[in-house]
Amino acid sequence: MALESFGKRVQRERKEQGYSQEELADEVGVSRTYLSQIEQGKAQNLSLRLAQKLGTKLGIESPYQEERSSEGDDNIPESLRKFADEDEIPESDLRMLADIEYRGEQPQRVDQWRIVYNVIKNATEGDS
Repeated sequence: MALESFGKRVQRERKEQGYSQEELADEVGVSRTYLSQIEQGKAQNLSLRLAQKLGTKLGIESPYQEERSSEGDDNIPESLRKFADEDEIPESDLRMLADIEYRGEQPQRVDQWRIVYNVIKNATEGDS
């Protein structure tokens, strides 16, 4: 059921933000038909990456992030929380960052989180 509610939120946010299906589909790199299937909750094998792209573009959580949200904030390091508060990072981006590790470790300082976030943001904006 998470994909159905995600699809409804995608559709609602798309309309509220003034995107046509065609425009949003182009922005995230899928066909209009597939976006329609996502909005109807009928998309098969919705990838984590596409769900995250849609969530980031529209400012909503992906269905995969919702599952983690129920776990609470236990997995958010204090330095990441501080960075998110200082830079007003969206909750969906904060949850994504909380899962990042490099060689088994996470950044420890606010400035390190800022670098990681900016690299990801710049890399994914190039995909659009």
